[in-house]
Amino acid sequence: MKIFLSLTFILLTLCCPIARAQTATDKAARELIYVGTFSENGSMGIYVFDLKRSTARYDLLQTIVSKQSPSFIELSPGGKFLYSANREGLPGKEPWGSVSSFAIDPTSGKLTLVKNQHSFGDSPCHISVHPSGRFIFVSHYKGGNFVVMPVDEDGNIGEPTANIQLEGKGTIMPRQEQPHTHSAVPSRDGKFLYVSDLGLDKIMIYHFDVHTGSVSPASPPFLRTIPGAGPRHLVFSQDGDLAFSSEELSSSISSYAVDKQHGGLQLVQRLPALPPAFFGENTSADVHTSADGKYVYVSNRGYNGLAMFKVNGNGKMKNIGYMPTVGERPRSFLPDPKGSFMLVANRDSNEINIFRMEKDGTLSDTNAYLQVPSPVCIKYLELK
Repeated sequence: MKIFLSLTFILLTLCCPIARAQTATDKAARELIYVGTFSENGSMGIYVFDLKRSTARYDLLQTIVSKQSPSFIELSPGGKFLYSANREGLPGKEPWGSVSSFAIDPTSGKLTLVKNQHSFGDSPCHISVHPSGRFIFVSHYKGGNFVVMPVDEDGNIGEPTANIQLEGKGTIMPRQEQPHTHSAVPSRDGKFLYVSDLGLDKIMIYHFDVHTGSVSPASPPFLRTIPGAGPRHLVFSQDGDLAFSSEELSSSISSYAVDKQHGGLQLVQRLPALPPAFFGENTSADVHTSADGKYVYVSNRGYNGLAMFKVNGNGKMKNIGYMPTVGERPRSFLPDPKGSFMLVANRDSNEINIFRMEKDGTLSDTNAYLQVPSPVCIKYLELK
């Protein structure tokens, strides 16, 4: 039986994964959950929750009203700003989407709009931030381009320092009839930028100049996946030695060894992200590692579940099971940085389902969820 949790008052039972005794650090910290959404099914925009870890309680702290589909969000290093990639654009440039920056109150965690800016491309679907905090990277699914934009110390987003249009097509029609840039992710040290293009079956690799915000092809300039893989998202291990790619069209995950000097990716392993007995339609979506780096997870839309893998030191993965997400069409998800819970954004069922993260890396359902219309992306911030 599913437990309904309202937006204004959410109290989970003591069996919930985040219910535990507070430490002195917990008492001094404030924890926030930020949720980006599509502007559909009654969604208001960006939702901010105040997390009370000791009582496993989520209170709706703030709603940023936006009808521009502020779907994918990201935090700046240090948590001073939040950025959103908005599918809808600003007046005067309707084919383009937009991006927004928000200042985060260091005491409450509430958001205040700083700047709305054109995204300089059609249908922005992903946004990331350089480790320096000085640049954001915006990927455009329909436009097939990615943009580098500077951010000043007050959070103002400037004109692009680079706008790269990809060219070509893949093998599966009509999904790969043109470039579909799905994410641009900087390396841990910020020296390289990795751009996953679903339409080209390539992960483009660029040198990044932090002084000018310019990009130039690395050597090698790209990694080609198997035909029809459709690379979507990329995540690095904490030390930056490994990278994991979710492959949307083939419903698979690949692990890579990272050449930190030249930026190259060397395939370690490629595994299916679906149970062997599942034969329906599916597309894989997000990929994340656990806080300790021992496990990696991939979300699946169609199967509606997370694939779970144990990772050894050289990037070899071992499947440890599959967890149905209860809700429908899971997109992004959030492993708790403290290792207690997993939040999964189920877009089509308008809910964020809550799972317990077990010591062996598997997940168990708490029967608890947050009702959020069309959730897409979830981020966590701890204020000291």
